[in-house]
Amino acid sequence: MPTRVLYEIPIATLPVRLIMGCVCLVFIWGIFVWWLPKVFRYVRGDTGKPNVGVTVIFLIPIAIGFAPLILLIPLITNPVTTITQSGVSKESAFFGKPVSWQWSDIDHVDCHGSSRHHSRLVSLTLFSSGGQRIDIGNAGGVDIYSVRELLQNQLGPAAMHNCSNIRRQ
Repeated sequence: MPTRVLYEIPIATLPVRLIMGCVCLVFIWGIFVWWLPKVFRYVRGDTGKPNVGVTVIFLIPIAIGFAPLILLIPLITNPVTTITQSGVSKESAFFGKPVSWQWSDIDHVDCHGSSRHHSRLVSLTLFSSGGQRIDIGNAGGVDIYSVRELLQNQLGPAAMHNCSNIRRQ
């Protein structure tokens, strides 16, 4: 029998994903519609023969434009952290591998408060005994305080580092 899912926590909410998608489209438009045709016209010039040195210099902004795309596209796919009765798992984000832990694999949890109000919970970081980590942010409409309470019930108060001063707002 499959384990029951208690929480599914996405990395980004739908509005954030839409904004990131629009930013990606702006980069793609800027690279392929605006910049690349100008580069080809300039490089070919009057002679019709491309100049290799100038071509390399003009293609550098294209490489720089792809860097944000490499970072934004995995976030748009929105990997999810899932907390079940048997443990915690996280889908791959960026270039990492998916992570799946049983409750016994989790060494401790760090609580992180906001910079203005240290008593307001912003995110949780789970650490395994092997040094791996899973970050859980306050996204997707999930009550992060309830997640913290569940983790404390499963792991015990001693495993909850920096969490004593954080109270439900």
